Amino acid sequence: MTLPRTMRAARLVGPGAFHLVEVERPEPGYGEVLLRVHASGLCHSDLHIIDGELGENYVLPLPVTLGHEICGDVVECGPGVSGVEPGRRYAVFGAVGCGACRYCRSGRDNLCTSGQTIGRRRDGGYADFVVVPARALVPVPDCVTAAEAAVATDAVLTGYHALLTVGRLRPGEGVALIGVGGLGQNAVQIAKAFGAVVLALDKDARKRALARDLGADVVLGPDEVRSGVALLDRPIDLVVDLVGTGQTLLLAQDLVARGGRIVLVGLASTAGTLRISPAARNEVAILGSAWGTREELATVLDLIARGIIRPRVETYPLEEILTWVERLRAGTVESRIALVP
Repeated sequence: MTLPRTMRAARLVGPGAFHLVEVERPEPGYGEVLLRVHASGLCHSDLHIIDGELGENYVLPLPVTLGHEICGDVVECGPGVSGVEPGRRYAVFGAVGCGACRYCRSGRDNLCTSGQTIGRRRDGGYADFVVVPARALVPVPDCVTAAEAAVATDAVLTGYHALLTVGRLRPGEGVALIGVGGLGQNAVQIAKAFGAVVLALDKDARKRALARDLGADVVLGPDEVRSGVALLDRPIDLVVDLVGTGQTLLLAQDLVARGGRIVLVGLASTAGTLRISPAARNEVAILGSAWGTREELATVLDLIARGIIRPRVETYPLEEILTWVERLRAGTVESRIALVP
């Protein structure tokens, strides 16, 4: 099979400068594979990166092809690669670590500070082809679509990690999810699948309706929350903030029960107010949650294959990526979008 010498790629060249251009197709190096991209999920965090809103911790090697939610088939293996089947579909674990630090050795590669985060530290999947480390590959079950597998790598994985690993969700607990867009809709399904009673909060009535359809027990707008008024028939032991503004952090503190946990996931702001005295007095745990692990991604793909989670994802051609970035910015995207080359 003869591969083209060039390909399309959506490249960030500077703050606000994001373009679909023609570039040379990359070649896999040692320990790497070349994937033909089948689908790449559009993530809200990319919008923050494009706009330069995430501060000095997200200084990228420009220019860079964005896109960290990827599914594709292997078309070429570099030297030193074994155990990979050419032609087979794989999802890509985007937070691939260095493989050697204490975090990677303990399976917490999402915390690696020397890693090669795909679509950020190295070129990603908003392209026809992408080169990734072979250790980032996770096989995709036959019954899972490419679009589902792509968004599973972040939009489902992040919610799973936040709820189950960081939040330590237990069956029967009350859970509040702040923000039920594409990521939050998957979190609703995960929380319900693991036995939670779910309160879904979002300022967008359309997203609230979708959350209700997906099984949320109570659905409210943030302005409907009243201090001292019970919102569920049980305490809210776990609050997951999927937005990440100063306002949503305050809301999370209003909602959480004594002895409960607040998990911070969203990245919409770099600052917020923590009410230290009530948090300490009530033994409220404030926890950060970053993406997930490769092992968890395999679990998530299995949950999708068994029909326990059904990601809501719409597919559109890669050439429409700039249009969908602007729609995401305008807040008119209700579920998850996957770009298909």
